[in-house]
Amino acid sequence: MSGKTVKTFEDRLLDELRREIALRGEDGPEPVVRRRITPRRAVVALVACVAAAGAVVALPSSQGGSSAYAVERHEDGSVTVSMRDIVLSGDDKRELRERLRADGISVTVDRPRSGYACAQPRGEAYQPAWAVGSGDAPVMPVHAFTLRPGDSLVFEEPQWGTRGRAPASVVYAFKGRVEPCQEVPWDGSGARRDSFEEQ
Repeated sequence: MSGKTVKTFEDRLLDELRREIALRGEDGPEPVVRRRITPRRAVVALVACVAAAGAVVALPSSQGGSSAYAVERHEDGSVTVSMRDIVLSGDDKRELRERLRADGISVTVDRPRSGYACAQPRGEAYQPAWAVGSGDAPVMPVHAFTLRPGDSLVFEEPQWGTRGRAPASVVYAFKGRVEPCQEVPWDGSGARRDSFEEQ
């Protein structure tokens, strides 16, 4: 990882809020307006707090990093990786690999050649794989994988061929070590990458 720090949108927003608070503090105290706390106001405040807490979880961890994913470490040693997009850039994957290596978790990127896929099963998956285009929601949800030391996060990104059809890219979370990708001819089953192309 490089030594330079890149300010994210969230960092710039926080700096701007701090500057605004400092400017208001210089103007002197404003008169205090006391309002009664009604049940309705309490519920609105609670909903706002829950929404804010959910937004914080989706942001990158305090150690910096890409906004393409977030890493949240837990007291029990487990780590939750959240992603909005299955197709991370090469730099994002390298950075994620380095960050998870410190927690004893391996990140593997397999690129089977055109017309091939990785033979399954490759280990015990925590949950079904996340494939490109999975889900019918108009807004892509955040997909989260919780892993423990010794576990594996695997990106399978089959290469395109001249036929215009290929298996979809997928992400798996495996308990323990994952078996190496053994290329087998793709039989056309499962999710296809071309089925997610815009017409």
